[in-house]
Amino acid sequence: MSEPLNSTKPELYGLTKLALLNTAGYAKCVIPLDDSSSICAPNNTGKSSVINALQFPLINDLRLTEWDGHDLDETRKFYFGTDQSYILLEANLPDGPVVIGVAGRGKIAGYAFQYFCYKGKLDLAHYLDSKSYVRYSKLDHHLRALGFDPIELKQSELNAMLTGGATPYDSRINLRMIPLANVSDAPVYKDIFRRILNLHRLTAQDVKRLLLPVFARHLGDPKVDFYQVWHNAFEKVNKDRRELKALENQQEAVTALESLLDNRSVLKGRLATYAPKLDVALTEFHGYAEDQQLQLNEQLQLLHGEKTQLEERQRLYVGQIKDLSGRRIQLSQWYQDYDQLHQRFGLTNEATLDSNLKNIRQSYEQLSHSLQGASQVNATTLAHQKSQTQKQLQSLKLQLKNLEYNLYSRLREDLSLPEVQQLSRVLNPDLLSLSTAAGGDIEITDEDAFSSQLEALADCFKQGKLHLAGAVIDLSHLQPVEQNSLENKIQLKEQIEALQQTLQTLEQQLAVAGDLAGKTREKDRLYQDMLQSEEDLKKFARYQHMQQIADEQHAMLDQLEQEEELLQTQLGEVQHKASTLSDRRNLVSNKQEQLKRQLERVEQEKKERIDFQLDFYSGKITPYPIEVVLDFDNLADVLRDFNRQCHELKLIDVNIKNTYLFIFNAGITKFEVETDEELKYQRLISAYHHLDKEREAIERRARVALTEVAATLKGLRDDLNRLHREMNSFNRGIWRHQISNLQDFKIEIVDRSLLVGHIDSILTTSDSYQQGDTLDLLAPGTTSSEQDIQAAKDYLIQAASEKGGLTLSDLFDIRFKVINRAGDVEFFDKIDSAGSNGTRITIKLLCGMLFIRQLLAERERGKYRIPIYIDEAADIDPHNQQALIETALNFGFVPIFASVKPQTSCRYIVPIRTVAGGAQNWVDEKDWILCEKIITAPVQADAETAETSVEAETV
Repeated sequence: MSEPLNSTKPELYGLTKLALLNTAGYAKCVIPLDDSSSICAPNNTGKSSVINALQFPLINDLRLTEWDGHDLDETRKFYFGTDQSYILLEANLPDGPVVIGVAGRGKIAGYAFQYFCYKGKLDLAHYLDSKSYVRYSKLDHHLRALGFDPIELKQSELNAMLTGGATPYDSRINLRMIPLANVSDAPVYKDIFRRILNLHRLTAQDVKRLLLPVFARHLGDPKVDFYQVWHNAFEKVNKDRRELKALENQQEAVTALESLLDNRSVLKGRLATYAPKLDVALTEFHGYAEDQQLQLNEQLQLLHGEKTQLEERQRLYVGQIKDLSGRRIQLSQWYQDYDQLHQRFGLTNEATLDSNLKNIRQSYEQLSHSLQGASQVNATTLAHQKSQTQKQLQSLKLQLKNLEYNLYSRLREDLSLPEVQQLSRVLNPDLLSLSTAAGGDIEITDEDAFSSQLEALADCFKQGKLHLAGAVIDLSHLQPVEQNSLENKIQLKEQIEALQQTLQTLEQQLAVAGDLAGKTREKDRLYQDMLQSEEDLKKFARYQHMQQIADEQHAMLDQLEQEEELLQTQLGEVQHKASTLSDRRNLVSNKQEQLKRQLERVEQEKKERIDFQLDFYSGKITPYPIEVVLDFDNLADVLRDFNRQCHELKLIDVNIKNTYLFIFNAGITKFEVETDEELKYQRLISAYHHLDKEREAIERRARVALTEVAATLKGLRDDLNRLHREMNSFNRGIWRHQISNLQDFKIEIVDRSLLVGHIDSILTTSDSYQQGDTLDLLAPGTTSSEQDIQAAKDYLIQAASEKGGLTLSDLFDIRFKVINRAGDVEFFDKIDSAGSNGTRITIKLLCGMLFIRQLLAERERGKYRIPIYIDEAADIDPHNQQALIETALNFGFVPIFASVKPQTSCRYIVPIRTVAGGAQNWVDEKDWILCEKIITAPVQADAETAETSVEAETV
């Protein structure tokens, strides 16, 4: 008789199937989730893709998912490349079976996907329309036609429904299959679930990171910025200590402040005595000044009349002298101009200047003409014109030379003029001008033969064309050469002269064109020279005129000098009388000015009075012991001295404030709370004389501050103790169930001794304070206990600064205690350092499963199936595989093994095959292989044990 491997296992709720349609390289894939299964296929054929698909419906927040290094865009495209791609889950829940689906919306929607659910069992035939899968846009109508009530869900709604949160669809369907104790633990659950689907990525650091949120509801887990805590607690103490130190260091400043206060008291008494007497004297001084001013004004009026008469005579003489001086200056200027002209033109004459002007003008005009011609024609054209002119001139000279005896005249003897013209069209024009005389260029040896030859040549010309053997040349377009006869010899010479003139002009223009800028500057210079020559002619004419009147001008200059000398003598007499009068006036004016200045000084000093701004009569005042008597002559000085002392009093006030400010800036600020300045100064001075009492008060505040720091750290230390208790309880709870092939397994909390020790040092010292011990952390020469506190403070500040604040996680590390079946005890700080692959997998699975169980409601732990994934399962021996399966099922988890070969330890074997020529993967329910235990009967009747074997059969 055979029985299922888990026949005694109570019925569980939760997931039963996972189906993939047209997604992740699968045309179809259905795998069981109600019991352990082995997915087998060659490497890189999509085993992990099937399991990772669970993240879409069960984690449903892509930010928390893991895709083996692929980004989310690639992942969406891989799983939901079309709007006929589906990931489907079937779950058996207390209210009946349900289906949860994730459907692709296709490329046009950016490979987005949509969640949906409905009551009922999963039947993949419901997703077929004829021979193709139903598009998601038509799925709702299609399912409703089959009698289902599909609901589209948002990510947040599906998450809430899976974990038991409230949604608008609670009355229509119940999807709760992750019974968390607190719905707010959903992100922690998803993080752990993601890790147990990717066990190869789970590390000890992950376990430590997940441990705190798993037990978060039992912990406060504050984040302590120790520097800020210490600073806040000791800020007032340190400030008071700094002020005490500053007060000890500011003896001179405090003494100076006290001296300034005493000086201000004496000065206030003196000013308070002078102020009323000065007010009376100033009122009487104005009458005295007015009488003196009237007397001096009468004396000045008499002197003013005499002064007016002398000034009129002085102005008359000064005016005459100015007139004579101006005329003399004009004559001097005339002589100066005459000397300059004489030096320039004394050795020349008008004819020379005129001839020079004509030469310059002629050169200027020739250069202007050449520049004008050169500017209108470029140098190349001028060179060509020069060449043609030279050729034409040479031809004319040749004609003139051989005018009587040349070839042309010889041709005329035997040929008519038209015949000669026809012939000239094909001859070089200069050929006709060559000489036929004896010794000439042309030698005629036989007149008759030459004549016959010419006649024969003339016969070749017919109707304006030259007929040659094999050719006819039209000469109508050529001009005959015109040769001058003896009668035109004069005309020929004139033409030669004209061409020579033209050739000279062209040569000049060509020279100019070669240096156009330089010739232009030369033209400008010649123009300026021409203007200067014209100006010289004008100045020479003036020079000749000045020569004629030179003697007359000299006589006039002598007369002006004599008249000016006489006027200067008369002016000196008037000025002497005026000087005497001025001395008398100055004496009166000085008296008047002295009185005026005295009055102004008094008025100015009155304006500068600031005594109305000062308080002479309040605060500490020392009476002035001397009788005060005032005189008008030194009233301004007395008033100035009074004002100076007022400023001195004001300056003393400023110095008092500055001295206090200096003391304040040195760090003594606690007296600022006083609004009355006098009281503030007195309290400062009093504190300086009672430093011992200040030290005692600071020590008391330091003890209170350390107690405040300890109170903050105590919460962190209590959380660490609480975590130890929780983990002890957690570890004890593990052994209520059998786990794998281990005797014992624990997750131990290992305190970071140095950090925790410093915290305990502060807590212990604080307890001693509360029991009455005295300790001055800030005083020099501290004891060993005080040194411990200082060391603890420095270390905790550094640690908190490096980590951005101390948390519970900073106080401990974790390690894993494992006792195998042989009783060997091993500790591991890192999971991957465990000896065997089976041990590593067991530790990782236990951590993930136990953490999830801790998050579940206690009454419902183990009631719902939760899938876990073990890759490369063939590396685990069958015995350990069986132990892992039993442990997982015992805790309410369903293991899914992945390997190249099937693992018969599992309930199901799920092979992956390919279709469409290997283009797609395929897994159908009929491909599943169910593994059962077969108990064989004993061979002998008294045998008490039976051998167990495994038989695989197709479902």
